[in-house]
Amino acid sequence: MSYSVKLAESEDIDKLIQLRLDFSDANNGPHPETYELRKANLKSYFERHLNRDCYAAIVEQDGKAVSTGILGVYENPPSPSRPNGRFASIVSVWTYPEYRRQGYAGLVMEMLKLKARENDAAYIELSATPMGRPLYEKLGFKVRQSENVEMRYTFK
Repeated sequence: MSYSVKLAESEDIDKLIQLRLDFSDANNGPHPETYELRKANLKSYFERHLNRDCYAAIVEQDGKAVSTGILGVYENPPSPSRPNGRFASIVSVWTYPEYRRQGYAGLVMEMLKLKARENDAAYIELSATPMGRPLYEKLGFKVRQSENVEMRYTFK
């Protein structure tokens, strides 16, 4: 068994699309009615953003992509918590179930943390699932206490 971890390049876009679709189906249930649309939109997204303001780490075991995570780098007006205005967000950290407990998500996270630092992000934010939280805490992420309430407006 051999593995490698790398930052995704344009030739890895098809792998990223499949990993993201599988992640989404595993976490939200399959939605076959939007599968082709999501696939096309993911292709467009990665073609426009990969290695510009979006970075993805991929772990491959014996040539198969088995784990991933995606880092977005953003810029907002500067504030006390981000004096340069730059911050990052990690999403879609996922490993196929049969490849879990081998340290792959940790490798993905460390690579994405390095990329965030290279991009001068003041911090990285993420939303932790109960399964992922122990790993993130081990890597130094802290629960953010706030009086603010997360809200969302959905266009119909």
